[in-house]
Amino acid sequence: MTTIDLLVGGYTGTMGDAKGISLLRWHGELARLELLETTPTSSPSFLASGSAGLVYATDEYGTGPAGRIEAFRRVRGSLRLLGGQPTSGGFPCHVSVTADRLFVSNYLDGSIDVFPLLPDGRIGELIQTLTSHGSGPDPVQERPHAHSTLVRGSTVLSADLGADRVHVQGIENGRLVRTASVALPPGTGPRDLARLAGRTILLGELRGSLFALGDRGEVLDAGTIAEDWVESDHAAGLAIDASARFLYTGLRGSNRIAVIRTGDLSPVATVSSDGDWPRHLCMIDGDVLLVANQLSSTVAAFRIDPVTGIPLPLGSPVEVASPTFLLPVL
Repeated sequence: MTTIDLLVGGYTGTMGDAKGISLLRWHGELARLELLETTPTSSPSFLASGSAGLVYATDEYGTGPAGRIEAFRRVRGSLRLLGGQPTSGGFPCHVSVTADRLFVSNYLDGSIDVFPLLPDGRIGELIQTLTSHGSGPDPVQERPHAHSTLVRGSTVLSADLGADRVHVQGIENGRLVRTASVALPPGTGPRDLARLAGRTILLGELRGSLFALGDRGEVLDAGTIAEDWVESDHAAGLAIDASARFLYTGLRGSNRIAVIRTGDLSPVATVSSDGDWPRHLCMIDGDVLLVANQLSSTVAAFRIDPVTGIPLPLGSPVEVASPTFLLPVL
Protein backbone atom coordinates (compact mmCIF):
# COMPACT_ATOMS: atom_id res chain seq x y z
CA MET A 1 0.00 0.00 0.00
CA THR A 2 1.19 3.49 -0.84
CA THR A 3 0.50 7.18 -0.51
CA ILE A 4 -1.56 8.45 -3.45
CA ASP A 5 -2.44 12.05 -4.27
CA LEU A 6 -5.68 13.00 -5.98
CA LEU A 7 -6.97 16.26 -7.40
CA VAL A 8 -10.62 16.97 -6.69
CA GLY A 9 -12.75 19.13 -8.95
CA GLY A 10 -15.93 20.81 -7.75
CA TYR A 11 -18.57 23.47 -8.25
CA THR A 12 -17.90 26.99 -6.99
CA GLY A 13 -20.01 30.15 -6.70
CA THR A 14 -23.76 29.72 -7.03
CA MET A 15 -23.44 26.03 -7.99
CA GLY A 16 -21.54 24.81 -4.92
CA ASP A 17 -19.21 25.52 -2.03
CA ALA A 18 -15.89 24.50 -3.58
CA LYS A 19 -13.15 27.11 -3.90
CA GLY A 20 -11.19 25.44 -6.69
CA ILE A 21 -9.14 22.28 -7.23
CA SER A 22 -8.36 20.49 -3.96
CA LEU A 23 -5.47 18.16 -3.21
CA LEU A 24 -6.49 14.98 -1.40
CA ARG A 25 -4.05 12.37 -0.10
CA TRP A 26 -4.74 8.67 0.43
CA HIS A 27 -2.66 7.03 3.15
CA GLY A 28 -2.79 3.36 2.24
CA GLU A 29 -1.34 1.93 5.44
CA LEU A 30 -3.83 3.93 7.50
CA ALA A 31 -6.71 3.52 5.02
CA ARG A 32 -7.40 7.22 5.45
CA LEU A 33 -7.99 10.30 3.27
CA GLU A 34 -6.50 13.70 4.12
CA LEU A 35 -7.44 17.07 2.58
CA LEU A 36 -4.28 19.16 2.07
CA GLU A 37 -4.82 22.36 0.08
CA THR A 38 -6.92 24.05 -2.59
CA THR A 39 -5.90 25.99 -5.71
CA PRO A 40 -8.48 28.74 -6.34
CA THR A 41 -10.24 28.54 -9.72
CA SER A 42 -13.81 28.70 -11.05
CA SER A 43 -16.05 25.58 -11.14
CA PRO A 44 -13.47 22.96 -12.21
CA SER A 45 -16.11 20.26 -12.58
CA PHE A 46 -13.97 17.90 -14.72
CA LEU A 47 -10.22 17.24 -14.65
CA ALA A 48 -7.88 15.42 -17.03
CA SER A 49 -4.17 14.67 -16.96
CA GLY A 50 -1.79 15.66 -19.72
CA SER A 51 1.91 14.99 -20.15
CA ALA A 52 4.68 16.10 -17.78
CA GLY A 53 2.53 17.23 -14.87
CA LEU A 54 -0.11 19.04 -16.91
CA VAL A 55 -3.73 19.15 -15.75
CA TYR A 56 -6.70 20.46 -17.73
CA ALA A 57 -9.92 21.61 -16.06
CA THR A 58 -13.30 22.64 -17.42
CA ASP A 59 -14.78 25.82 -15.99
CA GLU A 60 -18.35 24.62 -16.42
CA TYR A 61 -20.01 27.80 -15.18
CA GLY A 62 -17.78 30.58 -16.51
CA THR A 63 -18.42 34.29 -16.22
CA GLY A 64 -19.81 34.73 -19.76
CA PRO A 65 -22.37 32.93 -21.95
CA ALA A 66 -19.88 30.11 -22.47
CA GLY A 67 -17.47 28.28 -20.20
CA ARG A 68 -13.70 27.89 -20.32
CA ILE A 69 -11.02 25.25 -20.43
CA GLU A 70 -7.94 25.93 -18.28
CA ALA A 71 -4.43 24.47 -18.18
CA PHE A 72 -2.38 23.98 -15.00
CA ARG A 73 1.05 22.59 -14.26
CA ARG A 74 1.79 20.66 -11.10
CA VAL A 75 4.83 22.16 -9.36
CA ARG A 76 5.98 20.57 -6.08
CA GLY A 77 2.47 19.45 -5.22
CA SER A 78 0.79 22.76 -6.11
CA LEU A 79 -0.97 23.85 -9.29
CA ARG A 80 0.23 26.81 -11.37
CA LEU A 81 -2.25 28.29 -13.86
CA LEU A 82 -0.91 28.43 -17.43
CA GLY A 83 -4.00 30.07 -18.91
CA GLY A 84 -6.96 28.88 -20.91
CA GLN A 85 -9.47 29.51 -23.67
CA PRO A 86 -13.22 30.18 -23.83
CA THR A 87 -15.34 27.34 -25.17
CA SER A 88 -17.85 27.88 -27.97
CA GLY A 89 -20.79 26.44 -26.06
CA GLY A 90 -22.06 26.57 -22.52
CA PHE A 91 -21.40 24.21 -19.62
CA PRO A 92 -18.23 22.40 -20.77
CA CYS A 93 -18.41 19.19 -18.74
CA HIS A 94 -15.72 16.86 -20.13
CA VAL A 95 -12.31 16.97 -21.80
CA SER A 96 -10.27 14.27 -23.53
CA VAL A 97 -6.53 14.81 -24.00
CA THR A 98 -4.25 13.56 -26.77
CA ALA A 99 -0.63 14.43 -27.51
CA ASP A 100 -1.63 17.57 -29.42
CA ARG A 101 -5.37 18.13 -29.01
CA LEU A 102 -8.12 18.71 -26.45
CA PHE A 103 -11.68 17.57 -27.20
CA VAL A 104 -14.14 19.48 -25.00
CA SER A 105 -17.81 18.45 -24.61
CA ASN A 106 -20.22 21.39 -24.22
CA TYR A 107 -23.34 20.17 -22.44
CA LEU A 108 -25.60 23.13 -23.16
CA ASP A 109 -25.67 23.00 -26.97
CA GLY A 110 -24.29 19.52 -27.60
CA SER A 111 -21.16 20.68 -29.40
CA ILE A 112 -17.58 19.39 -29.22
CA ASP A 113 -14.72 21.89 -29.36
CA VAL A 114 -11.26 21.01 -30.67
CA PHE A 115 -8.29 22.94 -29.26
CA PRO A 116 -4.62 22.52 -30.20
CA LEU A 117 -2.04 21.97 -27.48
CA LEU A 118 1.06 24.12 -27.71
CA PRO A 119 4.53 22.62 -27.06
CA ASP A 120 4.56 23.91 -23.46
CA GLY A 121 1.12 22.43 -22.73
CA ARG A 122 -0.81 25.66 -23.02
CA ILE A 123 -4.09 25.65 -24.93
CA GLY A 124 -4.19 27.24 -28.38
CA GLU A 125 -7.16 29.00 -29.93
CA LEU A 126 -10.24 27.02 -30.92
CA ILE A 127 -9.85 25.38 -34.34
CA GLN A 128 -13.13 23.45 -34.73
CA THR A 129 -16.61 23.11 -33.28
CA LEU A 130 -18.59 20.00 -34.17
CA THR A 131 -22.35 20.41 -33.68
CA SER A 132 -25.19 17.90 -33.31
CA HIS A 133 -28.95 17.69 -33.65
CA GLY A 134 -31.69 15.68 -32.00
CA SER A 135 -33.67 15.24 -28.80
CA GLY A 136 -35.21 12.55 -26.60
CA PRO A 137 -38.39 11.83 -24.64
CA ASP A 138 -37.14 12.86 -21.19
CA PRO A 139 -37.63 16.52 -20.15
CA VAL A 140 -33.84 16.98 -19.89
CA GLN A 141 -33.46 15.80 -23.50
CA GLU A 142 -34.96 18.86 -25.16
CA ARG A 143 -31.85 19.29 -27.32
CA PRO A 144 -28.43 17.70 -27.86
CA HIS A 145 -26.26 17.56 -24.74
CA ALA A 146 -22.68 16.44 -25.33
CA HIS A 147 -21.51 14.73 -22.16
CA SER A 148 -18.23 12.92 -22.83
CA THR A 149 -15.75 11.68 -25.40
CA LEU A 150 -13.41 8.69 -25.51
CA VAL A 151 -10.37 8.54 -27.76
CA ARG A 152 -9.48 5.11 -29.15
CA GLY A 153 -6.53 5.48 -31.50
CA SER A 154 -7.67 7.63 -34.41
CA THR A 155 -11.35 7.28 -33.45
CA VAL A 156 -13.28 9.48 -31.02
CA LEU A 157 -16.60 8.28 -29.59
CA SER A 158 -18.89 10.93 -28.12
CA ALA A 159 -21.94 10.46 -25.88
CA ASP A 160 -24.92 12.73 -26.59
CA LEU A 161 -27.22 12.62 -23.57
CA GLY A 162 -29.91 14.75 -25.21
CA ALA A 163 -30.15 12.99 -28.57
CA ASP A 164 -29.79 9.38 -27.31
CA ARG A 165 -26.87 8.80 -29.64
CA VAL A 166 -23.23 7.81 -29.69
CA HIS A 167 -21.39 9.67 -32.44
CA VAL A 168 -18.28 8.26 -34.08
CA GLN A 169 -15.57 10.61 -35.34
CA GLY A 170 -12.27 10.04 -37.06
CA ILE A 171 -9.26 12.28 -36.45
CA GLU A 172 -8.02 13.65 -39.76
CA ASN A 173 -5.29 16.31 -39.84
CA GLY A 174 -6.08 17.22 -36.24
CA ARG A 175 -9.79 17.76 -36.86
CA LEU A 176 -12.85 15.60 -36.20
CA VAL A 177 -14.80 14.06 -39.07
CA ARG A 178 -18.07 12.38 -38.11
CA THR A 179 -18.33 8.96 -39.73
CA ALA A 180 -21.34 7.41 -37.97
CA SER A 181 -24.07 8.09 -35.44
CA VAL A 182 -25.57 5.19 -33.50
CA ALA A 183 -29.09 5.50 -32.06
CA LEU A 184 -29.79 4.09 -28.61
CA PRO A 185 -33.18 3.29 -27.02
CA PRO A 186 -35.24 6.45 -26.39
CA GLY A 187 -34.63 7.91 -22.94
CA THR A 188 -31.23 6.24 -22.45
CA GLY A 189 -29.39 9.50 -21.79
CA PRO A 190 -25.85 8.47 -22.85
CA ARG A 191 -23.47 9.93 -20.27
CA ASP A 192 -20.11 8.27 -19.60
CA LEU A 193 -17.73 6.14 -21.66
CA ALA A 194 -15.01 3.80 -20.38
CA ARG A 195 -12.49 1.55 -22.07
CA LEU A 196 -12.67 -2.16 -21.17
CA ALA A 197 -10.41 -4.50 -23.15
CA GLY A 198 -11.63 -4.47 -26.75
CA ARG A 199 -14.95 -2.88 -25.88
CA THR A 200 -16.25 0.52 -24.83
CA ILE A 201 -18.73 0.65 -21.95
CA LEU A 202 -21.46 3.30 -22.21
CA LEU A 203 -23.47 4.38 -19.18
CA GLY A 204 -27.04 5.57 -19.64
CA GLU A 205 -27.96 8.17 -17.05
CA LEU A 206 -31.75 8.10 -17.24
CA ARG A 207 -33.07 4.52 -17.56
CA GLY A 208 -30.56 2.37 -15.68
CA SER A 209 -28.98 0.89 -18.80
CA LEU A 210 -25.45 -0.07 -19.85
CA PHE A 211 -24.09 -0.92 -23.29
CA ALA A 212 -20.95 -2.54 -24.63
CA LEU A 213 -19.89 -0.89 -27.89
CA GLY A 214 -17.57 -1.91 -30.68
CA ASP A 215 -15.01 0.24 -32.49
CA ARG A 216 -17.65 1.75 -34.78
CA GLY A 217 -20.02 2.50 -31.90
CA GLU A 218 -22.18 -0.52 -32.68
CA VAL A 219 -23.98 -2.11 -29.72
CA LEU A 220 -22.45 -5.49 -28.87
CA ASP A 221 -24.31 -6.12 -25.62
CA ALA A 222 -26.71 -4.41 -23.22
CA GLY A 223 -27.33 -4.72 -19.51
CA THR A 224 -29.02 -3.28 -16.45
CA ILE A 225 -27.39 -1.21 -13.72
CA ALA A 226 -29.54 -2.44 -10.84
CA GLU A 227 -32.41 -4.88 -10.38
CA ASP A 228 -34.16 -2.33 -8.15
CA TRP A 229 -33.50 0.74 -10.31
CA VAL A 230 -35.39 3.80 -9.01
CA GLU A 231 -37.03 5.88 -11.74
CA SER A 232 -35.91 9.15 -10.14
CA ASP A 233 -32.26 8.06 -10.11
CA HIS A 234 -29.58 9.55 -12.35
CA ALA A 235 -26.57 7.29 -12.92
CA ALA A 236 -23.13 8.92 -13.01
CA GLY A 237 -19.51 7.83 -13.25
CA LEU A 238 -17.84 4.57 -14.24
CA ALA A 239 -15.04 2.78 -12.40
CA ILE A 240 -13.61 -0.66 -13.16
CA ASP A 241 -11.87 -2.85 -10.58
CA ALA A 242 -8.28 -4.06 -11.01
CA SER A 243 -9.39 -7.54 -12.09
CA ALA A 244 -11.74 -6.04 -14.73
CA ARG A 245 -14.50 -8.33 -13.40
CA PHE A 246 -16.69 -5.61 -11.90
CA LEU A 247 -17.66 -2.07 -12.71
CA TYR A 248 -19.23 0.57 -10.49
CA THR A 249 -21.49 3.56 -10.99
CA GLY A 250 -23.18 6.06 -8.68
CA LEU A 251 -26.94 6.32 -8.40
CA ARG A 252 -27.75 9.94 -7.65
CA GLY A 253 -31.10 10.14 -5.92
CA SER A 254 -31.19 6.87 -3.99
CA ASN A 255 -27.51 7.53 -3.09
CA ARG A 256 -26.17 4.07 -3.86
CA ILE A 257 -23.25 2.47 -5.64
CA ALA A 258 -24.24 -0.16 -8.18
CA VAL A 259 -21.98 -3.17 -8.77
CA ILE A 260 -22.15 -4.76 -12.24
CA ARG A 261 -20.37 -7.76 -13.78
CA THR A 262 -18.33 -6.72 -16.79
CA GLY A 263 -18.70 -10.05 -18.59
CA ASP A 264 -22.44 -9.89 -19.24
CA LEU A 265 -23.30 -6.44 -17.81
CA SER A 266 -25.54 -8.01 -15.17
CA PRO A 267 -26.27 -6.36 -11.80
CA VAL A 268 -24.61 -7.79 -8.69
CA ALA A 269 -25.69 -5.54 -5.81
CA THR A 270 -26.12 -1.98 -4.61
CA VAL A 271 -24.69 -0.44 -1.43
CA SER A 272 -24.96 2.98 0.19
CA SER A 273 -22.63 5.64 -1.24
CA ASP A 274 -22.08 6.91 2.32
CA GLY A 275 -23.16 10.39 1.21
CA ASP A 276 -25.51 12.42 -0.96
CA TRP A 277 -25.43 12.52 -4.79
CA PRO A 278 -22.55 10.20 -5.82
CA ARG A 279 -21.34 11.97 -8.96
CA HIS A 280 -17.93 10.42 -9.63
CA LEU A 281 -15.91 7.33 -8.66
CA CYS A 282 -12.36 6.11 -9.13
CA MET A 283 -10.25 3.09 -8.21
CA ILE A 284 -6.88 3.50 -6.45
CA ASP A 285 -4.37 1.34 -4.59
CA GLY A 286 -5.55 -1.85 -6.29
CA ASP A 287 -8.76 -2.45 -4.37
CA VAL A 288 -9.96 0.91 -3.02
CA LEU A 289 -12.99 2.68 -4.50
CA LEU A 290 -13.39 6.41 -3.84
CA VAL A 291 -16.76 8.12 -4.30
CA ALA A 292 -17.34 11.88 -4.64
CA ASN A 293 -20.68 12.68 -2.99
CA GLN A 294 -21.42 16.14 -4.36
CA LEU A 295 -24.33 17.36 -2.23
CA SER A 296 -23.00 16.10 1.12
CA SER A 297 -19.56 17.58 0.32
CA THR A 298 -17.77 14.34 1.16
CA VAL A 299 -15.48 11.77 -0.42
CA ALA A 300 -16.04 8.22 0.84
CA ALA A 301 -13.62 5.27 0.65
CA PHE A 302 -14.50 1.59 0.20
CA ARG A 303 -12.50 -1.64 0.06
CA ILE A 304 -13.58 -3.98 -2.74
CA ASP A 305 -14.25 -7.57 -1.68
CA PRO A 306 -12.02 -9.65 -4.01
CA VAL A 307 -14.62 -12.41 -4.41
CA THR A 308 -17.97 -10.64 -4.57
CA GLY A 309 -16.81 -7.25 -5.86
CA ILE A 310 -18.97 -5.52 -3.26
CA PRO A 311 -17.59 -2.24 -1.76
CA LEU A 312 -17.11 -2.25 2.04
CA PRO A 313 -16.87 1.14 3.84
CA LEU A 314 -13.46 2.26 5.09
CA GLY A 315 -13.80 4.66 8.02
CA SER A 316 -15.64 7.96 7.82
CA PRO A 317 -15.88 10.11 4.68
CA VAL A 318 -13.61 13.16 4.48
CA GLU A 319 -15.14 16.60 3.98
CA VAL A 320 -14.40 18.14 0.56
CA ALA A 321 -16.64 20.97 -0.65
CA SER A 322 -19.01 20.06 -3.52
CA PRO A 323 -16.79 17.39 -5.12
CA THR A 324 -17.57 16.46 -8.73
CA PHE A 325 -14.43 14.69 -9.99
CA LEU A 326 -11.53 12.62 -8.61
CA LEU A 327 -8.23 12.49 -10.52
CA PRO A 328 -5.38 10.33 -9.18
CA VAL A 329 -2.00 11.89 -10.00
CA LEU A 330 1.55 10.52 -9.85
